[in-house]
Amino acid sequence: MSILAKNAKDIILSDADLCLVLGYMATPNRVGYIEAQIPADKVHVFLREFPNAPYYPITQGETSGGNVMKQGCQLRIYLNNIYNCPPILTPLLGIGTGKFVKRINKGRFVERVVKDYGFAFGQDQSEDAIRSAVNSAFPRNVRDFEVGYKL
Repeated sequence: MSILAKNAKDIILSDADLCLVLGYMATPNRVGYIEAQIPADKVHVFLREFPNAPYYPITQGETSGGNVMKQGCQLRIYLNNIYNCPPILTPLLGIGTGKFVKRINKGRFVERVVKDYGFAFGQDQSEDAIRSAVNSAFPRNVRDFEVGYKL
C-alpha cells in the first residue's frame, strides 16, 4: 500500500537503467538524506508502513503567506554530490537545499527505493541491504548495479 496520493510522481526506467541508478545512489556518501515530511493526520499511516523511520511532521494550518500547509506526504532523496552522475538521472534531479547539491523529488520513486531496494529514511544507508535487495530483485542486472556503483 502506498502512503502517497495518486498524483505522486515516479521515475520509470528499464531494469538495467534502474540498477545503474540504484548502484550510483548506493555509493558511500552519495545520498545525504532520505526525507519524509508527513502531515500530522497521516503519521499513523506512515509509521504502519515504515515502523521507527524518522520523519518530519507537518502541522496543519496556514503558511506565513496565508496558504494551506502541505496536505500530502513529501518524500525526497537529498544528494551530497553528483560526480559522474549517469545521464539518465541528471534531468530528473531538482535543486538541492542547504549542504545538499541536488535532490530527487519524485515521491513514488523514493517510496519504491525504500520499500523495495534497501534504502532507508534518514541519513544512514546500508550498502549491504541495498546490494542484497537489488541482487534479489534483479539477478540479471547485477553488472548494471556495479557499473553505477563505480561511477
